[in-house]
Amino acid sequence: LRNLHYGDLDSIGLFQQRPSQGWGTRAHILDPSYAASAFFDHLNQIAGWQTIPVTEAAQLVQHSATPAAYGAWETESRSLARALTGELPAGLSCELGGFGGPAPVPSALTRAATSEMGAKLLGVPVASKVGWQVAAWAVAHAYLYHLSSVSFGTRTWTVASGMWAVNAASSVGTSQNTVVVA
Repeated sequence: LRNLHYGDLDSIGLFQQRPSQGWGTRAHILDPSYAASAFFDHLNQIAGWQTIPVTEAAQLVQHSATPAAYGAWETESRSLARALTGELPAGLSCELGGFGGPAPVPSALTRAATSEMGAKLLGVPVASKVGWQVAAWAVAHAYLYHLSSVSFGTRTWTVASGMWAVNAASSVGTSQNTVVVA
């Protein structure tokens, strides 16, 4: 995803929304949270949006000059959504070639996670789907926060391998329903 500061006519942001079409100010549209909320608010006003093809639903919201373009990204978008929402356990992996810049203070990770996910979800017991959502978020932020590993359930992702692996043995007393980062 790219939050573009340019586009056709006055289209900008993740969704290429247009200030001139009532989507908000330039600053609003360039805020990913605002842009996504605006998109979903409009989508929810379309009766039966859940049962129509993605390209049709997106077109009813966005009114794009190239409505068929949405379809080209549907498979990739569904895969990403499944991984980031916790629907697919260990669905997001990445390989890092090291870390850039100085490591942020440890509390920065907790603050960011709480701010972006709406609750304190790192290091506390959570349901499986929520745990995989939080674990995917942590892997996606590993570079920024210098994380060397993320564990949840019976699996651990490490920066060394860039992949999730089944834990060799679970420690007695270790909670497998808690996302643990190091």
